[in-house]
Amino acid sequence: MGRSIRLRRNLRALALALLAAVGMGCSEPERPEGAEANQGSVAEVERTSAAAKAGIPAQVAVTGGVVRGIAEPRGAEPPLMQYHGIPYAAAPVGALRWAPPAPVTPWQGERDATEPGPICPQRTHVGVAFYDPPPGAALPEQSEDCLTLNVWTAAAHADEQRPTMVWIHGGGLQQGAGAAQSGCLLAEHGAVVVTFNYRLGQLGFFAHPELSAESVRTGSAGSDRIASAHPAGVSGNQGYRDQIQALQWVRDNIAQFGGDPSNVTIFGESAGAYSVSVLQASPLARGLFHRAIGQSGGAFHPMSRRLEDTTYALAAEQVGLRFAAALAGPDGDQSLAALRAIPAARVVEVAAANPLFSEFELLSTVDGDVLREDVGTAFAAGRQADVPVLVGSNADEGTALVAHFERFLGTGAAGFANFVQAKLPEAGAELATHYPANSDAEAMQSWAELFTDLTFTYPQRAWARSMTALSSPAWLYWFTWRPPVPDAATYGAFHGAFQMYLFNDLEAFNATPTAADRELANTLARTWVRFAKFGDPSGGDLAAWPAYTTENEAYMEFGQRIGIGHQLRVPQLAAIEQAWAARRAANAPPPASMVR
Repeated sequence: MGRSIRLRRNLRALALALLAAVGMGCSEPERPEGAEANQGSVAEVERTSAAAKAGIPAQVAVTGGVVRGIAEPRGAEPPLMQYHGIPYAAAPVGALRWAPPAPVTPWQGERDATEPGPICPQRTHVGVAFYDPPPGAALPEQSEDCLTLNVWTAAAHADEQRPTMVWIHGGGLQQGAGAAQSGCLLAEHGAVVVTFNYRLGQLGFFAHPELSAESVRTGSAGSDRIASAHPAGVSGNQGYRDQIQALQWVRDNIAQFGGDPSNVTIFGESAGAYSVSVLQASPLARGLFHRAIGQSGGAFHPMSRRLEDTTYALAAEQVGLRFAAALAGPDGDQSLAALRAIPAARVVEVAAANPLFSEFELLSTVDGDVLREDVGTAFAAGRQADVPVLVGSNADEGTALVAHFERFLGTGAAGFANFVQAKLPEAGAELATHYPANSDAEAMQSWAELFTDLTFTYPQRAWARSMTALSSPAWLYWFTWRPPVPDAATYGAFHGAFQMYLFNDLEAFNATPTAADRELANTLARTWVRFAKFGDPSGGDLAAWPAYTTENEAYMEFGQRIGIGHQLRVPQLAAIEQAWAARRAANAPPPASMVR
């Protein structure tokens, strides 16, 4: 137990150090109630047998070699097994920096899988006190050799075929780590849970003409594996390629942990949910997952393009050229070989110094391969993966995040006007009807509400609405529960609050949880695992949850009241939708050669 306790302490330190970090530890959850929570659970049926007590062995053979994990005893039930820091791709260093993920480098003997691997290079402070680590907090090791994943399972044996849930962490595509969330609670409720790291910032989303040209020259970067994995003439979106590689690892290995490779749910929060929508739109991820959950985020705004400038963004390769110049410095060598030799910490530092290189919306791009068209366009045309979807957001996402924009846009009515001009210049005059700014105080409230709707409420509703043309249903939720954090009345159901409950990290952000908080955590875990298992969240102690349609505009509210609502902020979202439609109309679609 000593090593397991140390692991939980290390993970909690990591959680406090990252923006998206909300959920550590394997505290005892309330046991699932009712047959619906344990349908098909061999562990429950055989709980008194020796086989059930044994569970998945500590030693497991995976792609690359053998790993040894750690066990969390659970009395007469199978132990909760954890395996951390398992490589799913080769280290993206040297000639592999900015290349697509290469196959795992095999290892000899037994690999210790009891501690998470290093996190991918990133900045750990964002300038928002609510999310930044406390002064003096120990920060985790960073390394480009970071493409590892973590597995939690309470399966009784390898052929149990539990639903597999693959978590994609948030952090604006610039921060975070798979180990920052614990799969303990979801595993206790019947899932096999996987989390993983993926390349971030300009190390994970770097488009450049020379990098695109490299992809057509076999072995030009020193490895035939690069050319075979990379389409001709494309660069950027390396982080999404990592995510796809992790899903391929899950397909090939999860059965050894009692998971079902034919029943995989991808789920994520913030930039993780944004990633889920990208994967659902990407032809490269087709068939690697079978359900999708998006929590507080989605890529439904007009996206930047690799080769073409738009009215709202430079072409990604042009941004890459500017970044290369900034990274090399005056009169420096801007060749890929030289750029690949620059320390990763310097790459992170230069990217953070200029919003052109670090703005969340500019990182991912329509590259012609991972994304062959804008995500919103693909969904509107019904070209996304036809899988059941569960999406939603929090009522007060913007309360803790507006402070980030105040630093360079100002405060009050003037700051809010600057925000609208910067983020939604196509908005019509009717926007003021829904987001008034007749005083500084009113403007700040409207700012938080518009940011919430623009970045979170609208994309989740657009996601659900886009599924109505396909055969698979979508369910929409709205999280209104206020975690018991200091100044809870100000923050409300803030960005990241939902993850406190889903991952059973109820003391995050200095919260003081109550029995009601613990009950909600178990309700959400049961519901999410039920969706992963059956493709439908309905059942258990929830009220009947109708799938979303444009006619019913139905959603499930999770708050002091848990029940069905309708017509969630429809007038406000209509104003945002009109602005995005105007932006798309002002920009010609990518040429046919980009949609291959």
